[in-house]
Amino acid sequence: MLYSPPPQEQLHPDNSVLYSRHLPTIKQLQYFLAVCEEGNFRKAASRLGISQPPLSMQIKELEQKLQTTLLVRNTRYVLLTEQGREFREKAKSWLEGLSQAVNYVHNLPAGKVTMGITKILGFNFIPLFSEFIRRFNQHIDLLQQDYTCKELMAEFNKSNIDMVIISEYKNTSLQAKSLLVHREKLVLALPEQHPASVEQEIDLNMVQDLPLYWCKRYQHPNLYDKLQKVNSQLSKPLLLKEKLPNFLTMLMEIAMGRAMLLLPDSMAQAQVAGVVYKKLTAKYEQMLSMDMHLLWHTSAMDNPTIQAIAEYFTQQDLPKDSA
Repeated sequence: MLYSPPPQEQLHPDNSVLYSRHLPTIKQLQYFLAVCEEGNFRKAASRLGISQPPLSMQIKELEQKLQTTLLVRNTRYVLLTEQGREFREKAKSWLEGLSQAVNYVHNLPAGKVTMGITKILGFNFIPLFSEFIRRFNQHIDLLQQDYTCKELMAEFNKSNIDMVIISEYKNTSLQAKSLLVHREKLVLALPEQHPASVEQEIDLNMVQDLPLYWCKRYQHPNLYDKLQKVNSQLSKPLLLKEKLPNFLTMLMEIAMGRAMLLLPDSMAQAQVAGVVYKKLTAKYEQMLSMDMHLLWHTSAMDNPTIQAIAEYFTQQDLPKDSA
């Protein structure tokens, strides 16, 4: 025997009763319960902040919808019929359930905050940020694409992103709030066979024979200018070489002794034979550090998630704003 599916009405039950005009309104249920509790129309109207005629009209309409008598009343008191007592318990349960549903929705977390993080740092290798992501993972939508600081700022200014973490930000807008959250040191990726590779710390005067992979000014103006300031203090300026699109390709070039690279400490994770990572001397380390700022819109300061994120970073042992 072939299988016959259930009738269509069983697969999709008719819920039209839920939208019937003959159902009592919430207002009618509230008015009815107020009369039940006060035992008097005048007192119930006063409690509800209305006059007595509208109250009487709503109770009358409620009884008409139910097609029964709920209350027996005279000028002095109100008595519940048997149907009225039964309906009172049902109405009270319905309104309590509705109130719980309203409170549940009200207490749900706000929509996720969209956050963009610049690709120039290895955030997963910075404890401050890895802990931040662990703690706020349920409340943020972290953009995973490789965005430059310039691209993030463009999206932030168009209000397509709620918060961003970018480098070398100068707060010149009243529309954004900013907080210095991290200062990243740069390290030098150097060929292992270079004589300076045996040193614990590198003075940039020791590596002037190698070209340095570096960004263009339009890509990171502040960082570019910092190196120019360092270059002006060296005995001979470093020869700058345009960065290659692929990071591993640059490391292979370094391993073959053809160049060197300054990069954030958190990005110095890739282990390539022939490449060593070296700290800079304190002077150059300080001059070439990168300040990371958290930005959010002034208009969103009352967002509880944004407030909590700002508070998280404020409570950390953060560096002071650079001059």
